[in-house]
Amino acid sequence: MFSFYWRKFIIPFWLLAFTAIVCFIIASLAGLAAPLVVKLLIDNALNQGNINFLHLITVGIAILYLFRGVFSYLYGYCMAKAGNKMLAKLRQDMFSKLQSLDYAYFMRTSSGELISLFTNDLLFIQQAVTVGLPDVIVESINLLAIMSIMIYFDWRLAMVTFATMPFIIVAISFFNSKIGTLGVLVDHALAKVTAIIQQSLVSVLIVQSYVREDYEYKKFSDKIQEAANDLLKAQRFSAILVSLVEFLAAVGLTIIIWYGGREVINGHLSIGGMFAFLVYIINVPMPVRKISQGLTHLKLGAVAWKRINNLLNEQTPTVTEGDMLMPQAEGVVEFKDVSFAYRQGKLVLNDINILARPNEIIAIVGPSGAGKSSFANLLLRFYDPDNGGIYLDGVDIRKLKLAELRRHIGFIQQEPILFNTTVLENIRYGRPDATQSQIEQAARMADAYEFIMSLPQGFDTVVGELGGKLSGGQRQRIAVARAIITEPAILLLDEPTAALDAQTEKQVMAAIRQAGTGRTTFIITHRMSTIMASDRVVYLTEGRVAETGTHQELIDKDGLYAQAVRFSEIEMSIDVKHL
Repeated sequence: MFSFYWRKFIIPFWLLAFTAIVCFIIASLAGLAAPLVVKLLIDNALNQGNINFLHLITVGIAILYLFRGVFSYLYGYCMAKAGNKMLAKLRQDMFSKLQSLDYAYFMRTSSGELISLFTNDLLFIQQAVTVGLPDVIVESINLLAIMSIMIYFDWRLAMVTFATMPFIIVAISFFNSKIGTLGVLVDHALAKVTAIIQQSLVSVLIVQSYVREDYEYKKFSDKIQEAANDLLKAQRFSAILVSLVEFLAAVGLTIIIWYGGREVINGHLSIGGMFAFLVYIINVPMPVRKISQGLTHLKLGAVAWKRINNLLNEQTPTVTEGDMLMPQAEGVVEFKDVSFAYRQGKLVLNDINILARPNEIIAIVGPSGAGKSSFANLLLRFYDPDNGGIYLDGVDIRKLKLAELRRHIGFIQQEPILFNTTVLENIRYGRPDATQSQIEQAARMADAYEFIMSLPQGFDTVVGELGGKLSGGQRQRIAVARAIITEPAILLLDEPTAALDAQTEKQVMAAIRQAGTGRTTFIITHRMSTIMASDRVVYLTEGRVAETGTHQELIDKDGLYAQAVRFSEIEMSIDVKHL
């Protein structure tokens, strides 16, 4: 458990940690000296009636606590600074790792689970490094110092006092083991709660339209209650531990009063010495309690670290990084004998052969499960084919750096993701150095300039979360502008008009055709009007290329494509006389 804190907290920020410990030692020495000063006050001032010594002692106590206050502040500041730096670095490492993980990882991992790592798990670690670790380190030093002074005063009396220490150590070990087990359960339950919240927020339209608010509330309540129950058990064990430790310390205090009182009566110990010893033993429960609470925080933090470490050590074997650069691309794309399966033995693409050239708009068409989305995933190298290869200008894309390949592809989804910022920032997302004139040109090519200028602040209008302040067609055209401003050689569109009405679809398709000039364009679609606007149709079925040709050629051929049109597998938006 402690190796994590040593590697992540102590070593990287050793100077701050060392400074904090030095400051604490000075502050602690000032505090520990107070009972000795009180002993002098009783034995040398009060008992002997020395008023000058009384004045001196009074000033000394004030100076001691001034020192204690100053160095306690410096200790707290240094520990907080080191802890916050460590957490900031950990957040950066986690986010950087997320950005490096491939598409397959996010398909098998709940976004709620990932959000929980950045919230619940980091909160546990924050408590561990800003409260738990400092308490364990400095209060251990404090406890050792108190014990050393007590031994120096009267070793026999100290040994009697320490008789309860083995019981305290056993209690801490036993209860912290229980707390650690419960911490795992709490962590997993909170992750599920976060996942439910995230899913409910994303799906609020569906929840409300199906009147499922009560169901979602019950699902959330059940999970939050499960987490609360496990957390309550952990807190109950912690409370029992603290109470037990304080009781055992009180037993030690009782022993001291009895044994020390006899020593004073027998003349073996002064009243001042007895008083100082009592002050020290009274101070023992506080560091012991803080150490036990600190160990609880460290245990919960270690559980959280295990989950975070799983993320940081996550391997991404789905695709391997290439090393080849391609500053310019013409856009000739070839799928050559490509076969692919997400799971072994179940091919979703089988022996695919497609050749596409610039200025071509190719519609990828087929029934659900035919492999259309897998075609896009392979072209973007979210996955690699099991057999065959995909080539860009004659170069196997597996040889290219991933960023280099994707820089040449403008990808537009069915539901375009817009960020909650301005239109301008959304368009130049893929090209941060784009000038205003380049942004406006991209907007014109996407047939978006006019509607953008009609918005309240034009290009400076904030579009809302996921572009919620815009219509579906407006979001699509901004997405087209965002794609073409990067000047890609290839446009890849996944159902870009599926949710649009006929008029809006016409506008979006006009924008796509204009943007596709000089580029190779793939459109995954089931809309007939979109297919009609393409230069060539590739009809997939059961993972194979069943037919290829223009729309009219395939209709005249009266094969699988024509059957799909007749049976409405492809959405009709033209007059049936074309059949």
